[in-house]
Amino acid sequence: MADALPALPESAETPEAPNEGDAKRMSFLEHLVELRTCLRNSAIAVAVTTGIAYLFREQLFALMARPLIDAWVHAEKVAGIGKPELVFTSPIEAFMVLFKLSILVGVFGASPIIFREIWRFISPGLYPKERRWGLGFIVASVVLFVGGAAFAYILVLPEGYKYFLGYSQESMGVIKEVLGHSIDVRLSTPFDIKPMITMDEYFGLTSMLLLVFGSVFELPLVLSVLAMLGIVSARQLWKWNRYAVVLFAFAGAILTPGDMMISQLAMTGSLTILYNLSILLAVIVGRKRKREAAAAESALVESP
Repeated sequence: MADALPALPESAETPEAPNEGDAKRMSFLEHLVELRTCLRNSAIAVAVTTGIAYLFREQLFALMARPLIDAWVHAEKVAGIGKPELVFTSPIEAFMVLFKLSILVGVFGASPIIFREIWRFISPGLYPKERRWGLGFIVASVVLFVGGAAFAYILVLPEGYKYFLGYSQESMGVIKEVLGHSIDVRLSTPFDIKPMITMDEYFGLTSMLLLVFGSVFELPLVLSVLAMLGIVSARQLWKWNRYAVVLFAFAGAILTPGDMMISQLAMTGSLTILYNLSILLAVIVGRKRKREAAAAESALVESP
């Protein structure tokens, strides 16, 4: 009996080792298959929404150009730079800009499906109760992504283009007023500074700002998912808070064009609020995760 007792664990362990290895290998392969499926579904969704958006490409470009046109009308009254216009410098530039705009709109239109596929990919690493948050994750992702782009479109772009077009001047080289007196001082032969903006340049800057702001506003959701996966904790995020505020101020100065103090403060303030919101979510997620881990551990201890 004494000799047979030690042999029981060895006989029980020997068949479990290959089974665990096979299970790990299968789960890894299944994870790769799931990644391929998620990428395929996302690409199909973007292709479909891009095709729909291309049917309305002219209306979409007129809507996208509205911040620039409004700023141009304002600059026309101040500096007399002429009526608003956009030019293209190559035969295919107009077509390519409208096509890329359709892809951009397609990405925003397919964002619910894209975020659903992202959730499908990361959900196997979560607890069963955390997987029920899928609908909330998708809705929050879409709202934050579209909300960030709307923030840039409504607040950042109009003021930014007003600032940039403010460099347009008539009769440059002549000072019309000196020390409160109407005295013309000629510095050089008078010349005008007027904008000639191409469609591709305008689309590149505008689409970059829309995507950057949309991605930045996903910050609380990304940190919450990292907290779910156990990569970061609320305590770590709180320790990094002071450095995050400085980083947000620096990002606001870079992402908001010109020296628009209001937009920079709005960008810094919104990112700070979103970061602290992510800390609150990380606290909630951390507590739930500890309870799930404790329940799972107690279940293992009580099981025969």
